[in-house]
Amino acid sequence: MQTFDSLERAALRGVYLAIGSFDGLHRGHRHLLEKMTQAAQEDGAPAVALTFFPHPRVVLGQASRLEARRDDGPPFRYLIPLEERLRLLGEFPLDAVIVQPFTPEFSRTAAADFLSLLKTRLGLRSLWCGPNFSLGKGREGNVAYLTEKSVGMGFSLYVVPPLTDSTGPIASSRIRQALAAGDVIGAAELLGRQFALSGTVVHGMGRGRTLGFPTANLDFWPELAVPAHGIYAGWVYLAGRRFAGATSIGVRPTFDNGTAHAATVETHLLDFDGDIYGANLQFEFVARLRPEIRFPDTAALRQQMMKDVAQTRLILQEEP
Repeated sequence: MQTFDSLERAALRGVYLAIGSFDGLHRGHRHLLEKMTQAAQEDGAPAVALTFFPHPRVVLGQASRLEARRDDGPPFRYLIPLEERLRLLGEFPLDAVIVQPFTPEFSRTAAADFLSLLKTRLGLRSLWCGPNFSLGKGREGNVAYLTEKSVGMGFSLYVVPPLTDSTGPIASSRIRQALAAGDVIGAAELLGRQFALSGTVVHGMGRGRTLGFPTANLDFWPELAVPAHGIYAGWVYLAGRRFAGATSIGVRPTFDNGTAHAATVETHLLDFDGDIYGANLQFEFVARLRPEIRFPDTAALRQQMMKDVAQTRLILQEEP
């Protein structure tokens, strides 16, 4: 699979194309990509995914806040880093992935100019999208617009109905909402896999070790979405091995009275003892055990940590 860092650098012909931010590469995204790549294979055409970085909401949100001269609402949070997005896209039979930088200048590209670029650089043959898709400045290039332009520009347009569940269409926004509520099981159902955080193990305060539960403090990309504060059971992936783990997300209220400036992510690896500072670690969230609680003393905290570990073992023994 080829990877291009902009549309301008691509030089392809007769492409079947899916366009999207594809943040999280959830089941809905996979549904669209599976349809497109299957059709491309049957037609003997190259299958290409065009994605954006930064996410359009990041760039457009910044512009909106600057224009209004205010900072309202929480910042946008990604579900996965760009590297993970590319890795997951690589699981599909794609001939190429294009990562288009979404800059303020690019956001002002008219729909007609965007389509012209797709024709020039990709020889666009078939465009695949969902019913709410649009491209170009001000979302001008909606499905109705694309349907009209496809005839004159010589490409086919396939509008794929969204993948839905009992609540509605599967969407990245729903996954963020689930994570904000600590519902990692619900997030996994929408993603089609367990939500995970990856990062580097760094030094912390060492309090877990003094309590008999040493933890690995995770330093990760700060623009990632993080589940609600609490204690979680899940799987730890470290140096090609898998361990059971219990992870705490929060501000350490028992020690810091909840005044820590930023939440920490700390993972206790069950049945493991070793120096892993500087190592890359991934934690897959399986279930939330409880919310974050302030305990009256460290003895009470330690008793609860013992219960958390025991509950983690019970939950994970039922996992494959």
